[in-house]
This record gives sequence, C-alpha cells and structure tokens, in this order.
Amino acid sequence: MKFDQWFTLTRPQRWDVDHPQRYRVHTEVQRGGRVCDVYETPFGIREIIFTPSDGMYLNGRRLQLNGVCLHHDQGPLGAKIYKRALERQLEIMKSMGVNAVRNSHNIAAPELLDLCDSMGILVFDEAYDKWDRKADILPDADFHASTARNIANFVRRDRNHPCVFVWSVGNEMPDVQGNTDDGLLKLEAITGYVLEHDRSRPLTIASDNMGGVVWRHFDYYDIHSWNYGRRYLPARHLEPNKPVIISESASTVSTRGFYEWPLPKQKTDFSTAGQVSSYDMNAPAWAEIPDDDFMWQEEDRYVCGEFVWTGFDYLGEPTPYDSWSASQGIIRPEQTAKSSYFGIVDLCGIPKDRYYLYKSLWLPDYTTVHLLPHWNWAGQEGQQLPVMVYTNGDAAELFLNGKSLGKKAKNPVSSTSWERYRLVWPTVTYAPGTLKAVAYKGGKKIGETQVQTADQPSALRLTPDRSMLTANGEDLSYILVEAIDQNGNLCPNADFSIQFDVQGAGRIEGVGNGNPQSLESFVSDKRKLFFGKAMLIVRSSELPGKINVKASAGGLKTVVVELEVE
Repeated sequence: MKFDQWFTLTRPQRWDVDHPQRYRVHTEVQRGGRVCDVYETPFGIREIIFTPSDGMYLNGRRLQLNGVCLHHDQGPLGAKIYKRALERQLEIMKSMGVNAVRNSHNIAAPELLDLCDSMGILVFDEAYDKWDRKADILPDADFHASTARNIANFVRRDRNHPCVFVWSVGNEMPDVQGNTDDGLLKLEAITGYVLEHDRSRPLTIASDNMGGVVWRHFDYYDIHSWNYGRRYLPARHLEPNKPVIISESASTVSTRGFYEWPLPKQKTDFSTAGQVSSYDMNAPAWAEIPDDDFMWQEEDRYVCGEFVWTGFDYLGEPTPYDSWSASQGIIRPEQTAKSSYFGIVDLCGIPKDRYYLYKSLWLPDYTTVHLLPHWNWAGQEGQQLPVMVYTNGDAAELFLNGKSLGKKAKNPVSSTSWERYRLVWPTVTYAPGTLKAVAYKGGKKIGETQVQTADQPSALRLTPDRSMLTANGEDLSYILVEAIDQNGNLCPNADFSIQFDVQGAGRIEGVGNGNPQSLESFVSDKRKLFFGKAMLIVRSSELPGKINVKASAGGLKTVVVELEVE
C-alpha cells in the first residue's frame, strides 16, 4: 500500500558544508493498533542552484567545488569497507579544504554517503564506468532490465542524502560520446530511470572525448561534466546555457618524499628510477599540473569547480610505470608498480607535497607555509637544486643557515600557471644546515617553516591518529612510524625495516609505506620505511582493554605506545 503524508517543518536549519544539520523522520507501521515495524529516515534541507554563468550556489551563496575523486579501496586494507577508514580518508581530505567528493566510478558503499552527510561533504554520485565494458553488462545481457534494476536501487537508496547534489549516470561512455544510435538510446533510457525515482537533482555524464562534442547527447542531461584540460570549452561553446564541472582534473603524478632535478622541461619527462619527482611538475600527456586547473577556474568563472584525480593513491593504474609502458619499451618490466601515483596523499594517507599546494588555495584563511624538498643531500654539497614554497601568502623570503636567498612573490597574471600559485627558487646551492621560509601576505608576516639536515637515525617515533578505540571489532588506529635523529628531526632517507608487536585488545590489520613499487605484503608484522615513514594499522577487538604496540629496528631503542579500547 502506498500513501502520501504531508507535514510542515517550521524554520528549518539548512544542511550546509559548514553546518551539516540533519533531521529524522520516525515512521511506525501499525496493524490492528499494534506497531509491527519502525524506520528512521535521516534527511537534510538545503537549496542548490546551478547557474550557466556563475557556477553553483548552496543556500544562497556561491560555492566553488573543491572536489576529489576517490576509489573504493583503502590501500593496505584492500577493498573491505571499514567505516573508520572511510571517515579518516574524508577527514584528511576535509583538512585540505575539500568540500565535495566523486565516487569513481561505481555505486559507493552506503557508509560513504552517511559520513558525507554528517561531515558536510557534497557527493557527485556516480553509477557506472563505461557500461559497455565495465558494468557487468555483457553483450548477451538485457541492458534495460539490468540498468532499470540497478538505477532503482541506487537512486532510491541515496535520494534522501542531502550530500548528494548531482546524479552521474556514467564516466567516459564510448558509445554515448561516439553519438552512436545505440549509445544515445542507452543514455535516454538510463536518464529516464533516474528521473523515475528522483527529479530533485540535476543529471550529468562525465565525458572526455572532445571529438564527440555535438548537440545530440546534450539534451539528456543538465550539466556539462568534462575530464581534463579545458575539454569543456567546445561543449560550452555549443551549449552555453548549461553549467560546467571539471569532473576529473590534474592527474598530476608524484611519489611522496622523492625528488629529482633539474625540473622537467615537459610534464611527461618521467624519472628512470620508477618513482615520480615530488616537485609536482609531472603529468601524463592527457593531463595537467594542479596550477593549470586553478588558473582555468579563475579565468572561467562559470565553472562550478573541479574533482581532482585523485585524493588518495589507490591499487592499480600505476601510470607511468604500467604494463603498457613496459610492453612499449618505455620502462623496464621490473619498474612496473602496483599502485597509482595520482594521489594527493599516498596509499597510507600520508600527505605528499601537493596536499599543501591545494590547501594553500582551498583554505585561503588558514596559514599554510610548506617547504620542499627535504634538506638531506649528503655528498651533493655545492649542487644547485630547486626549492619551492607552497603558501596562502603572496610572497616569501628564503634563508639558508641564516643568510637570505631573496624574496619571491606570486605573479597573479602570469600565463605560466605555476608562477601564480607557488614560489620557486630554481637554483639554491646545497649546504647542510637549516633552510627556512618566511611567508608574507599584504606585506605582513603570516608564518614560517623550516627543514633541517638530520643526523643519523637514533630513534623511532610512533604517532597514533587515535588512542581511544571502540570495542566493536571494527575500529582502527593508524599509527605513523617515523625515523628521527637525536634532535627529533625526521630522517627522510631512512629505509630500514621495522618490526611490530601488538598485544592485548587489538591486532595488526595492515601495514604500508606508500611506495608504489613495493611488493611487501600488507598483512605482516614488519614493514620497511619509505623515505623515513611507514604506517601501522591496528584493529580493535570486541572486548575492552588496552593495546600495547611496540616497534623496533636494529640498533634503535624499542618504542611503545598504548591504546585504549572501550
């Protein structure tokens, strides 16, 4: 039996990325005066308006989408869903200034939507990736029966989530972008299935083939979503009355802690070492560095925002060290990697340098001063190397061992994008000691940071992200492991193995270090450091108590931390 029930919510507080207010509808089903079922439906109230010329508005104010694409895996934990792992992932992204995520490219776990509701993160909710090849729709399958069922389950499950602001019916669909009759019939059908269950949100499809930019498929959706470059421009020219989202941006590649110089002349000048330099100047031929997307959005105000590929590194797609590159003789077969280099943070959630570049732009009122590279280059005294500062300030002064190396200012009108958003000293002569950056905004000092040449490793440092866990058998603590010298400085070149021992009300759930080239097992009681860092993931038991975590390495004192399980 179906029926409608109407009610008025007086002066509701609106759900917002800064104030994620939610409500609940309590429903009771009665039979013969007795309650036979009860259901709680959480929901939120908010107003989202897309404009063709001025981006997106949330509750009356313009909001630029500072978004990232996220794959479903959790690195060392694999594909299993741990709610805490998802929550931590979103916390790291939100601390960088992220206000939106795109599930890429298949229906997300319901826990992701619940967390985004509670944390104030918008969701670009996507159903498929290339349905003709990757959605289990084989040539002999009934497309309409399959998609009608999947879309009904997808939309009906997610439609009460205030975080969901757009439905995406697919990513880079070749038959749609090729404007084949079969592709357009599929697009017509699948958009119809979405509208059957929800008409309150706009529809889109993520495209990447500029050769397919013709009017035929525009009529089926509300928003131009385009992957990479300024590929949205032809679509915008043909149909300027639709808003624009950059559904995949950047695809910059880098390895946390790895640096090479000189800086690449071309974005595709990749290292022969099997790692990608963390100066954030490398990208595949079809992609770009972050600064390009910053500049395009600044110049094209109608663009609602971007979704960076990707927020986290993920298992698979190890461009540029993949099997195709090996088959073409571009790299040696032994250089192929098992995880991506695309992430703004590595496979364990440890920030790369790019994290601070995005943070400097996406959180302009938060003081960010980040200096790269590290300052441990034994045997390379006198070598000239590039130094960069990522800051929300507009200028900075660089000092080496107390001597000024000059002040640099951003150039907000430069046609070279990185000159607008980062500060670069291209030839700093290396000498051991202290490298310091002092940042300014409007002529006033806003902050400073420094990197120091470390001595030999003398100890380990364990830093849990949480020391209090829930006794549910599913809670996690991520413990950062670092090698430090006698003064507490990080030893960025340390790569020795760490032995772990976990006793009490918990167990080792995974280990990692963010190295895309590593073939070490994620399920182990030991892990090598990678540029001075590794990660231990501890899982709580279902019984309360204490977890004692020990870490040791040859020649260093064993270090212990204690976690509480309640």
